[in-house]
Amino acid sequence: MNSNLASFSLTSTVMLISRIFRRIGQTLILLGFLTLLFVVYQLWGTGLLTERYQQGLENDFEELVEQVEEVADEPKEVISDSEVKPDLGEFLWRSEGEAMAQLTIPALNLSKTVVSGVGVEALRKGPGHYSYTPLPGMPGNSAIAGHRTTWGAPFGDINKLEPGDEILIQTVQGSFTYRVVEQMGGRGHFIISPYRLDVLDQNFDTYPNRLTLISCHPKLTARQRIIVVAELVGEPADYYPPPKRAMFSLNLSFGIEGGDTSTQIDPSGTSDEQTPTTQAPPQDDPSPVEANPPSSETTSSQGNDLGESTEVTSFGEGLEGDKDAIAPTVAWGIAVFMIIITTLLVANRWRKWPAYFIGFFPFIAAVAVWFFNLEKALPS
Repeated sequence: MNSNLASFSLTSTVMLISRIFRRIGQTLILLGFLTLLFVVYQLWGTGLLTERYQQGLENDFEELVEQVEEVADEPKEVISDSEVKPDLGEFLWRSEGEAMAQLTIPALNLSKTVVSGVGVEALRKGPGHYSYTPLPGMPGNSAIAGHRTTWGAPFGDINKLEPGDEILIQTVQGSFTYRVVEQMGGRGHFIISPYRLDVLDQNFDTYPNRLTLISCHPKLTARQRIIVVAELVGEPADYYPPPKRAMFSLNLSFGIEGGDTSTQIDPSGTSDEQTPTTQAPPQDDPSPVEANPPSSETTSSQGNDLGESTEVTSFGEGLEGDKDAIAPTVAWGIAVFMIIITTLLVANRWRKWPAYFIGFFPFIAAVAVWFFNLEKALPS
């Protein structure tokens, strides 16, 4: 009798342990499957979305150029006997995420429409222009950021750029050519920490009219930044300040402290006349870019066009991740697992395949939203 009880107890224990390990194995398989789905979404799904964005942006930029040509053909509004109000600045400075330039790099077989801003949503559409730097073609240091591995990876191969390679930019002011500047070791790029922000400064002693391309390094991480500097060939275009009704108030942060790029609206609701100038925006602390520059300040002070000082504390949430997306990421992750658990419980008490079929559609919808927010929260 005791022998039978002992045998039954041992069998029950073995079955319990076997059941536990089976559940653990099933959970690990599920986690592996979700991880694989997320990798597929990041490497291919985001690229398809960016391609759709780019198609629309290309059309938007073409329409923008046509609008400028129409305005140029019209008589300008005379404000006084000696003053004419230009309209070009209204077309040059675009809202966050709107098309503002066409970028072509023949050496990389790259042609992308550049949007205004470097927020998460902006960089999902394509390369983004730092709105507190001059526009491409204008005097000064114009900076553009882009992804290297996801969302079309526009800057995936900028490490392959060689000194002398051309970078072509078209804005509504015209077409401009930049040439990649040689860095240490004969390379066309250099690597810096994410805290090294002086590459966004203005009024450089060497190559004062430049284009700075910025992305994350190494690929698949945001541990460092890869920088390509190119000098403008020929004379710069006139500098147009942004309209006063769209003042830029930068609040970019790194890590847990910060916020995101914000735009403050002029309470007066008026826009002053825009007068072109050949001078770049003032810069409080200019310092030349060097190959593999040593670590220094973690902030960069940008003088903007309205006479205000803008403190830059990061390369933007588009490259470093959006902390506001963490909460919805957690919430949708919980929703995904609740759908899975509910589907399995229903399948065990009902017929399996009908339960799986019914649970499939809410599962796919929840996973899509989860991945969208998860990718938004993660660094580029």
